[in-house]
Amino acid sequence: MSLPTATDQGFVIACSHQQSFELLSKGKLNDAEVSFASSPLSISETPSIVILDQISIIDHGMEQWKQACNRTIFIVEHPCDEESCILVPEGLPEIFLKNAIVKALHQLNTQQQLEISHKNLQHEHEQISRLLDVGQALSAERDHDTLLARILKEARLLACCDAASIFLIDRHTGKDVNQAPDLVFKLTQNDSIDFHFEEQRFGLDNRSVAGFSALTGEIVNLDDVYDLPTSSIYKFNSSFDQSMNYRTRSMLVIPMRNHQGRVIGVIQFINRKLDIDVPLTSPEIALDQTINFDQQIIPILQALASQAAVAIENNLLIDRVNMLFDGFVKASVRAIEQRDPTTSGHSFRVAELTCALAETASESNIGPFKNMNFDSDEMKELRFAALLHDFGKVGVREHILTKAKKLSPDAYGQFIYRIAWEKERISNYYLKQKLSLLRERKLGSDVEERLAIEEAAKHQRLNDYMQAVADANEPSLLSEGTFEHLKQIREYVVEDIHGQSRGLIDDLEFGALSIKRGSLTADERLEIESHVSHTIEFLKTIPWTPELSNIPKIAGAHHEKLNGCGYPYGLKSHEIPLGAKMMAVCDIFDALTATDRPYKAAVPLERALTILQSEVECGHIEPELVQLFSQAKVYKVLGI
Repeated sequence: MSLPTATDQGFVIACSHQQSFELLSKGKLNDAEVSFASSPLSISETPSIVILDQISIIDHGMEQWKQACNRTIFIVEHPCDEESCILVPEGLPEIFLKNAIVKALHQLNTQQQLEISHKNLQHEHEQISRLLDVGQALSAERDHDTLLARILKEARLLACCDAASIFLIDRHTGKDVNQAPDLVFKLTQNDSIDFHFEEQRFGLDNRSVAGFSALTGEIVNLDDVYDLPTSSIYKFNSSFDQSMNYRTRSMLVIPMRNHQGRVIGVIQFINRKLDIDVPLTSPEIALDQTINFDQQIIPILQALASQAAVAIENNLLIDRVNMLFDGFVKASVRAIEQRDPTTSGHSFRVAELTCALAETASESNIGPFKNMNFDSDEMKELRFAALLHDFGKVGVREHILTKAKKLSPDAYGQFIYRIAWEKERISNYYLKQKLSLLRERKLGSDVEERLAIEEAAKHQRLNDYMQAVADANEPSLLSEGTFEHLKQIREYVVEDIHGQSRGLIDDLEFGALSIKRGSLTADERLEIESHVSHTIEFLKTIPWTPELSNIPKIAGAHHEKLNGCGYPYGLKSHEIPLGAKMMAVCDIFDALTATDRPYKAAVPLERALTILQSEVECGHIEPELVQLFSQAKVYKVLGI
């Protein structure tokens, strides 16, 4: 390098940043090309080193040079306070100038290394921040399919790759424990081509790249899948490439491990690209635009795979818990219905009707339903509430719960026994009369006929009583004359086997048979109605999640009436949850139309809808819901 001497005009020696480092690394300062500039305005490209004499600084000022040569090291002969300035003696002696350039180049090298380190740190910080954001997003996602799609999308962005796939191991937990695990190809994404994908299932073995990684727990990093090591156990299946005119080149397969360190699946990254936005539309472009997965990106993708594993495990665990709870609810309902076989299936039908009514209301844009919408959590809450609405029947005595007639089978049997006993007593009485008259030789045909008529009349009276009690025992509406008849039966005195006198029916039996409608006495009806309070108390003991916390309130209000005459709390319309109002309509409808109740015939559809309307007119149930139930034919979900 032939250094210039100072002139009256001043001078600038400028060399590029890259050139400066090349000179420094080779130790060949004499090979540098020197650019001269008479002023800051004449510099077209920012140099790495600028040599200024005193005249240059005086003519143009240090500030102008600094503005024109940003991020430049200055070698000056005029004292300068700037950190970017290296001072040499006046006249710029060559020996000092060489040393100053070497010092400047070292300073530039340090500066560049710092910049590179800063960029790397900034890039790592951005990746870690993105990884944290991704982890938070994955942990919040509850839909399993959406979660898998989100994992692949974020993985491809972090890896800057064209395609990715996710495989999960199915170990058949809870099924046949002797069955070998499967590798399930759950999802794949590809930026360059569109194709139809269906989930596939394979036996888990080490013959495929994904299977090998899943079995061994090892990371597999391949620069070119068509050039596998000769010692590799696995093979690459090129059928997809051939059918889609695609070229798979670089591949990275990372196992996903759960919190116990167990491999639950793998993420397969395919074709890392120079530019994420460039589609690999042909094998030639793929070969030109793809690069290898380097060691710097692998830890980031491992962290993502760990986050994905935790998110997947959490989702699967939540699904299993939901399935377990759903099974528990169904089993509980069936257990309760075993206590009352006459209402078997009622809770399931009410739940189906109620959910169908809620869906219909959500889809309707008419009147009060215009802005109504039940999300998935609210539908689940409503369904569980409907299934469990009669669970409190566990607290009702079984003989009352299953009471189909006004008298219990035991009480009615005793009444029939008393009738038979009284008939036998009457027959014995007339037999004794005949024997006595026969001994006295007074039993003529006319007398015998009279006694037979009297005996038959008394037997017929008892038969009439028996029929009257049988009629009154049915849970149908009684006529006014029935009560007088029952009084006669109560006043008919008989003797039991111990010689004690009593009425053919006692006061309790008379009270039960005098019930105008239904089969329950007032006390028994109160006990039946208490099932709602039992339901509420039972459901309150369950630690519901926030989205299901209203189940006790909804289930416990299905017998409340809009006008406040319902039970157990006598709530008014505005106090009754909407779900409970829907359930009330469906509960009444199913009670009317159920075909499996031996104590009453099913009411025809039109009659059931008419009764629902009468309940509306009485102020018991919501008129808009009944109208929607009827017009939309919600009952069709039951096949009616």
